[in-house]
Amino acid sequence: MALLKKSAPLQSICTAAAILLLLLLSSYSPANARPVVVATVPALAQIAQAVGDIDIDVKTLTSIGHDPNVFSPRPGHARTLSNATLLFSVGFGLEASWLPSLIKRSGNFKIIPGSDGYLSGGDAIEAIGVPRGMSSQQISQWSPDKNPYWWLDPEMGIKVAHALAIRLSELDAVNAERYLQRATAFEKAVKERLPVWRDYMNIHTGVVITYHNTYVYFMEAMNIELGGFIEPRSGIEPSTRYMDDLLTLIREKNVKLIWVEPYNNRAIAQRLAGAAGIKMMVLPDAVEGYGTEGYIGMFDLMVERVARWSQ
Repeated sequence: MALLKKSAPLQSICTAAAILLLLLLSSYSPANARPVVVATVPALAQIAQAVGDIDIDVKTLTSIGHDPNVFSPRPGHARTLSNATLLFSVGFGLEASWLPSLIKRSGNFKIIPGSDGYLSGGDAIEAIGVPRGMSSQQISQWSPDKNPYWWLDPEMGIKVAHALAIRLSELDAVNAERYLQRATAFEKAVKERLPVWRDYMNIHTGVVITYHNTYVYFMEAMNIELGGFIEPRSGIEPSTRYMDDLLTLIREKNVKLIWVEPYNNRAIAQRLAGAAGIKMMVLPDAVEGYGTEGYIGMFDLMVERVARWSQ
């Protein structure tokens, strides 16, 4: 009995500690944690960082320099999505070959399309129409009204940033005003640079041919005429006859530059450039950097490269 009496105070202390631990655990919930925003591509992650900053955690599924059309998710990506508060996608079918199955594998049904935990940038904007300079054959082959690369138009990026701020405000009302203010600051910073970019591009650029349809939004935003695409259709390499037609087009339109993505076939683009006696250059669709600085840095680099290669 004496031994039992001696252990009573220790038992009381342990019981009190257990109760305190339970209270602490019960006071914590995902609602008290920072929202986790998972972006499908790096440029969207930068927009999310600009709007959310310290109030959210941002993760990215794909990486810079890789084609988001053909991404191959790993088990770790499903785990990333399983913890997401908001899935932030490009839309317009860019991720259609891999994102639906990845969402399913994540088991997180709060981020399925149509839910509050899913935001597609494509839902916040209108896709551009037919780019200037496209032939009727290319229009029918490419269906340019579904072009997904909207983040390469600074003004589209601004619209989506505001849509993201509104959605984050709904998910995290405590910080709602901060999200809205940051979206406004993002808009101001981007718009301050926009005239500079346009002036540079107007000076240094004529008609351009691109490998894929990645840069169409950028070209429309910067008032650059598109001569055509090296791909006859998305994902299809050109035939010899098609390349001959492009050579004729290059001469007729006095094309001076070919733009190619980091992940597409540079050898084909270089062969066409060599045959035509013009320059081929690689342009990014994202760069390293945090938030607004990273997003603006992408356009700074694109404009700087075009200016350098146009000389």
